[in-house]
Amino acid sequence: MNKLLLVFVALCAGAIGFSQLRRAAEPIRAAGDAKEQQWELAANEVAKTRESVAALKGEVSNKRNRLRAAGRHPEISPALLQLLETDFAKGDAAAWAELRRQLDIGWDSSPDYVLVSKRVLKGLKYQRLLSAVRPSDMACDILALSPGEQSGIRSALEQARQAVWQTAVVRTDPGGDIVAQYTVQPPDQDIQQSVSNNFAAGLMGAVGPERADLLLPGVPGAWSELKSGLWPQETQTMTIRQTVVDGVPDLVWELTRGDGVSTEPVRYGHLPSGWLGALFPGGWQALAQREGFQLPPSFYAR
Repeated sequence: MNKLLLVFVALCAGAIGFSQLRRAAEPIRAAGDAKEQQWELAANEVAKTRESVAALKGEVSNKRNRLRAAGRHPEISPALLQLLETDFAKGDAAAWAELRRQLDIGWDSSPDYVLVSKRVLKGLKYQRLLSAVRPSDMACDILALSPGEQSGIRSALEQARQAVWQTAVVRTDPGGDIVAQYTVQPPDQDIQQSVSNNFAAGLMGAVGPERADLLLPGVPGAWSELKSGLWPQETQTMTIRQTVVDGVPDLVWELTRGDGVSTEPVRYGHLPSGWLGALFPGGWQALAQREGFQLPPSFYAR
């Protein structure tokens, strides 16, 4: 009996001692976990520092290489080097001139072309459009317009002509000796602004904003050419009449402007008004086909 009591007392004492030891070890374990987290954070910081050091070493190496390259080419000025290493838009005129010399692309480097800046190109006086129908050959060459871009410009011009047909043109039914008659008046400012905005949007979509800006604005610009060809400054009436000359049927046109009237025979290649060529890109042949009359035998006579 006494032995059992001693064993029981010993077991209780051991359990109590183990519990005390466990409670005493918990702060030590918590401190160890905290130290381990600190070591992990420190290791991450060291890794980041090493990455930063490697990046700085690479940057320094690149700069040394550029300096050595610049040293091998003493003719390259600091201004040109800065132009090549930074945004081109921030380069000054002297640096650009030096770059053209280095690349051998001066204004007289080609027997066929002259190199000019875009600022000069924007103000050049040359024909942008051909009869409000398509871009001129000069514009195609200067701006390197692709066939697809030329087609896009033609579409924008066609839309402008259709807008004029709907807003500024009045057709009179033929009767008697009159085979065709059209009256065109200048549209009001709102319509003109609408046509201008739509044309600019179509042109920008066809060739992009940079070349559209080179084509559109100013007096030597596509819009001023188009506007002068789409409608007259004052109301005009074009009348095509049948007549007989020396027993041979013929056609004459009459153009009425205010109190004045001009008249001549209808002949190939001779249109009395720019807007007539814009509204009928095919000339007299297109007008005759639309109205259903025959061109005279003398149409191709000079």
